[in-house]
Amino acid sequence: MAQQPQLFPALKDAVPFITTTGVASAEVVPDIATILLGVDTERPKAADAARDNARAAQAIVGEIRAQGIDAKDIKTLSITLSPVYDDVTNANGRAKRTLRGYLAHNALSVRVRDIARAGILASQLMDKGANSLDGIEFDYSQKDAKYDALRVEAVRDALRKANSYASGLGIRLGRILAVTTQSPEPMPYGMPPRAGAFSRAAPAAIPVEPGADVLRTEVQVTWELAQ
Repeated sequence: MAQQPQLFPALKDAVPFITTTGVASAEVVPDIATILLGVDTERPKAADAARDNARAAQAIVGEIRAQGIDAKDIKTLSITLSPVYDDVTNANGRAKRTLRGYLAHNALSVRVRDIARAGILASQLMDKGANSLDGIEFDYSQKDAKYDALRVEAVRDALRKANSYASGLGIRLGRILAVTTQSPEPMPYGMPPRAGAFSRAAPAAIPVEPGADVLRTEVQVTWELAQ
């Protein structure tokens, strides 16, 4: 008679193990701000829209450089030129699209390594012709070092939990069988929402408050259990 296959391995062949999750977090205050802004120029002719928009963008970039911002912190995000139409309803109630002109758009990002200057710089760029502000994003210097420190704390937390279970069972931890890391790292908690379009009629002083975010990481560690 054929032997039936075993659905589960015999207990004597199983390796007893324990898996714990270590968590570490830290509150950090952003020290880098990235301003997302642009300039829109509408003209009846495409060539005029592109030319005048380029001049406006050059004036903005010139102001950024005049404020001592490094060239590596200035980035063109997009340059577009598109037709603009008006929908007109005639006497018969029929809608008709008519070409009104062309809209040129140039979007830039400016990284400011002194957050206290971000609001002042944004105001100055509005005065130089920027007519849209798509938001301000915050970041941290030495981010990798901060996460490296958190990973060490997370591993220690996993070890502390595993030792507490092993001690309660009267056994000890053996060799490490597996380490599962979190990838990619999660977005920091408390990221501010991006602002919408910014009007030229905005006040001269733009308040910028970075607040504080929470960096967090996790790690799972599996140990063999020894008697």
